[in-house]
Amino acid sequence: MTESAIWIIAGILLLIYLAISAFVAYSVVRIPRLPLRENPFSVGLDYEDVSFPSRKDKLTLKGWYIAGNKAFTILIVTGMRQNRIDYRINTLNMVKGLVDKGFNVLVFDQRGRGESEGVGILLTHFDRDIGGAVDYIKKRNGENEQIGLIGLSAGAAASVIFSSDEDVAAVVSDSCFTSIFKVFTQKGSKMSRLPKPLVKTFGMGILLWARVLYGYHKTDPADTVAKVKCPILFIQGDKDDWVSLDITERLHKLSNNPLDEVWLVPNAGHTKTFYIDPVGYIEHITSFFLKFENPVAKNESIKSASLR
Repeated sequence: MTESAIWIIAGILLLIYLAISAFVAYSVVRIPRLPLRENPFSVGLDYEDVSFPSRKDKLTLKGWYIAGNKAFTILIVTGMRQNRIDYRINTLNMVKGLVDKGFNVLVFDQRGRGESEGVGILLTHFDRDIGGAVDYIKKRNGENEQIGLIGLSAGAAASVIFSSDEDVAAVVSDSCFTSIFKVFTQKGSKMSRLPKPLVKTFGMGILLWARVLYGYHKTDPADTVAKVKCPILFIQGDKDDWVSLDITERLHKLSNNPLDEVWLVPNAGHTKTFYIDPVGYIEHITSFFLKFENPVAKNESIKSASLR
């Protein structure tokens, strides 16, 4: 075989590599806009349609605010391809459970999802979107308002990474992963219908195209969790086929916060703890949040409620 033929073959193989990498990157990184099919009224809750700007680029984000009776608001950050509702796990009933316990709740569409402006890209500019939600709550309820995050799957990763550089009261991290590369491999295989070993081979190309096409910058929870100052409740189902128990144990160890907790849930799949045990889920996470409720804010909330 001549040298020129070898170069031609190498060039063809490179083009094939880049083409497959681009296809998988498109399949995994770009988030489709799913329609909203329900609202909190579906579960008997009064709610308010709200909108607020994201940080820095000021995109208009849409959501629902449901008032409780505490000076404590919970933001729910849904998973990879979900809008403000994750229909697979019935987040509307999760909202109802939290409000019934007295918490205010804000559920919102990240950019490019539901009714929010922008283009949805996996784990890209989520800090601007969650930051915009935090800013909105502080402006609405005052600087003393406590804010907790509940993140689900990719939303858990986003919540952990965001909280590493933000002052929040506490984080519930439900089914969080350590490495986006592993998610690319698993999700890319499923969505492109290519074998996992083949997708893994194309990992660097996928990350390259994700950055070139969509501006994605790789950030992993494992690299940032130690910087999170607030307590984290890690939730992990033992039937999770996306996140293994050792991943949650590693995140807990890396966090190294004595106030952190780990809740290992029998028979629960990926983000399915609420689905299989809604009462236990609400009890567990609200008890966790209440451990860190500010007594001053609590007293102010009680005083305000008595005057109404």
